[in-house]
Amino acid sequence: MLKKLFLLVLLFSALSCNNNALKPDDFSKETINKKYPYWQVGIDSFEIDSNVDKYTTITVDEKKYMLVCMALIRVAVNSEEFVNRVKAADSQLGSSVNDSYNGHNLKVGDKYDAQRVIDCVRSLKYDFGYKKRVGVAAGTGVGPVGKSRYLRYGLQPESEIPIGEWIGFSTGNWGSLSSVLFGDYFTYMQSQTYANTAGLMFHEHMHNIGFHHVGQYAVPYTLQDVVTGILNEILWKDSKMRNKYSKQINELIAYYLTEYKHLLNEDSVFDPSTK
Repeated sequence: MLKKLFLLVLLFSALSCNNNALKPDDFSKETINKKYPYWQVGIDSFEIDSNVDKYTTITVDEKKYMLVCMALIRVAVNSEEFVNRVKAADSQLGSSVNDSYNGHNLKVGDKYDAQRVIDCVRSLKYDFGYKKRVGVAAGTGVGPVGKSRYLRYGLQPESEIPIGEWIGFSTGNWGSLSSVLFGDYFTYMQSQTYANTAGLMFHEHMHNIGFHHVGQYAVPYTLQDVVTGILNEILWKDSKMRNKYSKQINELIAYYLTEYKHLLNEDSVFDPSTK
């Protein structure tokens, strides 16, 4: 209920006529990309995978929840804390994959440069498919591993770098906007779930761009911890972080719910009885 009220307040603010009112241009893709230049990542589609064999839905509420989490990721990746914490985790950054491109080689165990990790992640521009799949446990995700963006970034044309095009989650409920976003002593676990879901999404996207966790290094987990930690601080742990980033979160939520409204017209349904 609180979340629905928050969205109504956003809507009325956008439509009001006072000098502080948000204008349609405030949420245009061009304006948002100038203001938040990093991680221009969105959702191409919500799908129920072909491996699903029972009645399954992705409700509009679930879709909105994932779009909110996408907004949260973008706030985290654009933050100065993301840069500082990835650099602080330098000793944990190394390759779990072999790849080569145009005479450049990457081997399992090779050390990553922290700044190049930051740059190749932040510069990503792509819309991914989000799927419900059989065989994915609640609280986990799956996704195809792309070629190493770390190796190929700046060498191969962006549109030609092979990427994993989707991520998949369980056939259970993904989340609801009835959950409290900015939590307190009584509701922090709901806020924590937003942060954890966003962190999991980000982890799977790290697989999509060629990071893996085999052997000595586990970069998707390292970067997931950075994003999840930042978001937990903003959403419920640290009032200074909330004050610093809450406006950005509200703005990006409004943007994502507007930019992808064409995906929110109806529930996605798989009904085997109609096959």
